[in-house]
Amino acid sequence: MQKVIIPEIADKQTDHYLSKKGYEVLTVTSPDAATILATAPDVAGIMMFVSPFPNDLYDKLPNLKVLARYGVGYDSIDAEYAATKGVWVTNTPGANAISVAENAVTDIMLLSKRSYEMSTLMHQGKIRTAKQLFGHELLGSTVGIVGYGHIGQAVAKMLSGFGVKTLIYNRTKRPTEYGEYVDLETLLKQSDYVTLHIAATKQTEHLIGEKELAMMKTSASLVNLARGSVVDEQALITALNTHQIASAALDVFDEEPLPADSPFYKMDNVFLTPHTASNTVEAGQNMAFGAAKMIDAALSGQKPEWAVNDPQL
Repeated sequence: MQKVIIPEIADKQTDHYLSKKGYEVLTVTSPDAATILATAPDVAGIMMFVSPFPNDLYDKLPNLKVLARYGVGYDSIDAEYAATKGVWVTNTPGANAISVAENAVTDIMLLSKRSYEMSTLMHQGKIRTAKQLFGHELLGSTVGIVGYGHIGQAVAKMLSGFGVKTLIYNRTKRPTEYGEYVDLETLLKQSDYVTLHIAATKQTEHLIGEKELAMMKTSASLVNLARGSVVDEQALITALNTHQIASAALDVFDEEPLPADSPFYKMDNVFLTPHTASNTVEAGQNMAFGAAKMIDAALSGQKPEWAVNDPQL
């Protein structure tokens, strides 16, 4: 019986799908290198959250055949190296698209209405100060979407009912009725809200840095539900402190969980969430089932539908 390691929550979300398929399922809170080695060095398949999977770990797991990401991004795994070790790497494209897109639109609304600031002041008993804040209507504003995969497309569709102008930056120009493709500079200069939904790669590392932040309007806001590496965090901290941009909503960071001494905690113009944009019952089930099915496919000798590498090459 082949062993698989999966997060405990994923086992519940799939109603023990892999156990019913005949695998020996070992559940852990979150699979990281130390936990994997302590649980089952002879494991054949692992469902991964976002913990890094070091390249030197493969030789310690001789039976490993598949790493299935519970989610879309797989930047914590070197998929090309995994292929050289005969290991499939898979993800679950589109599984969390609606949940993340809804959170992006929610964040844009929170920033536009300054809801977070008002709520914080009210919690502090400063109701008169809260009542003096004024937000903005979205109607007539410009929203820039950086990255136009499943999530970016869903954001554009959702925003279409708000009467906004939508600008899109993406390497591939997919057909769309919900916005206009422009270059990144144009998007940054014209947008009132910039929302990031681009994959984390070497090419997109610090895509938004000091130069790009300086292009944005001083009244503009940035939403990042992609990956921390897409933004130069120190440059963003400076831009927010100096009011180079007005505000930000951040779900991802260079270091996660966000360290207790991060300057972001002291800023009243930043709305923070702990990498939970896909934390809905529906997205969780979609990601868990998708990853479980990829494990089953790989361990059954099939090519997983959502493989991001190919150890057969």
